[in-house]
Formats: sequence, C-alpha cells, structure tokens
Amino acid sequence: MGIFTEIRNEALIRELERELNTDVLLFGFDGFVYFGNIQGIDDCRIALLSPAIKADCREVEILSPGGELRRADFVRVDLWQVVAKGTAIAHDPLHEDHETVANVITQQRTVSEARQESHHLIRQLCRMIGDNVIITTLGGFLFEGTLGEIDDELAFLKVDDIFGPATSSSISGRDVRSAVVNLEAITSVSSATCC
Repeated sequence: MGIFTEIRNEALIRELERELNTDVLLFGFDGFVYFGNIQGIDDCRIALLSPAIKADCREVEILSPGGELRRADFVRVDLWQVVAKGTAIAHDPLHEDHETVANVITQQRTVSEARQESHHLIRQLCRMIGDNVIITTLGGFLFEGTLGEIDDELAFLKVDDIFGPATSSSISGRDVRSAVVNLEAITSVSSATCC
C-alpha cells in the first residue's frame, strides 16, 4: 500500500465536490499550495482548478515549498495527496509579497513529533474541541486556530494563521477564514498559547 492510499480521505473529497465553483487553497503532501476555483473533480480523485475569483491575477497560483510563486492557466491536483484545504477565502492569500526564510515555526508545544498510525493524535485532538490549537501535517504545514469539530477523519478550524514549509510569514485568518485538515496526514497536535 502506498503513501497516497494511506492519506487519501474520501470525506475530504466529498467536501470538495460540494464546493464546485468556489475558491479554495489545497495543501499538498509535497509542500505545494494551490489557489484556484474548483471547476470539477474527475474520477473522484483529480480536482480541476481555474483562476480564483479572489485572486490578484487571472491565473491559478502555485506556491512551492521554497516560497516561489508560479502561475498557470489551469491546474489538475491529485486529491489523494491533499493534507488540508482552506475555504471562505476573503482575499488572495498568495499575493506577490509572500516572504520566505529557511526557519520553520518552533514555538509550539507538541503532543507528538511523529505521525502515528494508531490514531492517538486524533483522540487527543477530540478532547480539544473549542480550544485554540496548532495542527501540523505531512508536507510541513502548520494550521493554527479554533477547533470547531472533528468528523469523518477531518478537523474543522476557524483559522488564525497557516504556515507552509520554510516560511516565517503566514496566510492570515483575514485572508482564509476556515480550514479542513485531513486527519490521516497529521503529525502533531498542540494547544496554542494566546498572544
């Protein structure tokens, strides 16, 4: 069994099928972030993205793990490798001044640093509903916000900040208001300290 089969989350794909013609951020296992408008899903696996309505440009935006921003007319994304999605997009979260550095966030207290197949982290997270949490995933993403609910191996967050691999600047909760994290891809859960 391959890694994509292990992190595939049918509930996340169903969520995305209900969001056709909606702007989304897709966070990939490989560290890439895709910002576009979902036009369709082929074979319950491939999402077709066109330029986002809230984008500052007329192309789909792709942010690499190193912080380089690229653009394309349309993009097809393998949903079996998606570790999270951002929704309720208010402003373009990948605008040109996206700053990158070599250090990733280290201030959080983690419950576990390693991915655990036995779902111990999910049980810990279930006890944190309503709390301000930090969730890290495969691909090097960090999601901070208020945990609303856990359902179908998905965690629903009201976003404060989202950090990608090798970045010190975040995608703000002012730009992306909510995120859905694939719990099959989490690597740690933490209680976030206030301010």
